[in-house]
Amino acid sequence: MTLDLRLTPRGRSRLAGAALALAGFAICVTLYSMLLLRSHAVAAGPGFAAFASGLAIAGFAVLTGLAAMAAVWRSGRRGGVRAIFATLLGTAVLAGPLYVAFGHGSWPTRIDDVSTDLADPPRFERAAHDRMTGDLPAPPKLIPAEQAQRQRSAYPDLAPLRLALPPDDVAGLVLGVVESRGWRILGPTAFPRGGPPTGRIEAVAASSILGLQSDVSIRVRPEGDGARVDMRSASRVGGVDFGAGAARIRSFLADLAAAANAVP
Repeated sequence: MTLDLRLTPRGRSRLAGAALALAGFAICVTLYSMLLLRSHAVAAGPGFAAFASGLAIAGFAVLTGLAAMAAVWRSGRRGGVRAIFATLLGTAVLAGPLYVAFGHGSWPTRIDDVSTDLADPPRFERAAHDRMTGDLPAPPKLIPAEQAQRQRSAYPDLAPLRLALPPDDVAGLVLGVVESRGWRILGPTAFPRGGPPTGRIEAVAASSILGLQSDVSIRVRPEGDGARVDMRSASRVGGVDFGAGAARIRSFLADLAAAANAVP
């Protein structure tokens, strides 16, 4: 009598295959929605919803991959490499958005419109007409008191920029910083004679990854012997901007202050 010591071959893990398929599908959905958003082929709302769906699928792929690794370990079936690969792919899809959302600290919910002047924020006039072309609601004239209080708590550092330069000179610097950032300027920005713009400059800024648009209004007013600059940023997606509006205002005013200091 002989003893057969050969091991019985194990089958493939279907759970590992499902995890890898989910990870691949998540990559396709997120990349395609990013392409649609950046090319403005779809409205921001549906495009962002599709992108969020891709992230949700990636999260499910990670969970399925972890479950597949545990099942392979217990049963001895083949598929451990696919389960690990699926988990890594899903994590890679989630890594960037999670860093943007949480990598810079906490951000307040239900706030998508921030300003350096909450009592009298710079108005959106040309932005309202521009939004109409995309079937978007017009931005509010004033920031609601409840949202203003949330901004004060979340971004206490947002404040007007005061410069010891004539308002006309400051307005010209503002326009230069806007153009250097590649923002889409709305409407005319100069007097008929070609002088520098004063009063208010409106533009549309887009996020670097998804191309999500935000309306920007920058107001220049005389104050004493110099000028006061107020800025407002409102997301066109709505709900929350993950702190992008406040970061945009801080960065812009810092660049504007640097440009003013460089004036001889």
